[in-house]
Amino acid sequence: MIAQRKRDRASVEGVCRYRSGSGIAVPVRISDLTEEGCKISSIPRALETGDRITIAIDTLAPLLATVRWVERGRAAGLKFDNPL
Repeated sequence: MIAQRKRDRASVEGVCRYRSGSGIAVPVRISDLTEEGCKISSIPRALETGDRITIAIDTLAPLLATVRWVERGRAAGLKFDNPL
């Protein structure tokens, strides 16, 4: 059985940056954007479920997010602290 998603995903593909703590901003690909979160891929550093990061998407102010799931070294799902 396929689980239904709570929110529609916007068909977005592009590059954004994430920062963990006061570290250097790292470029990653973004997709599956919703009001509440997104998927990032091509992640060059290890992220863990529960990590707190800041993500900068285009011209939006940086967003605080929590890592909800990780495909080690490939992709991660983020939940924004404050929905868009």
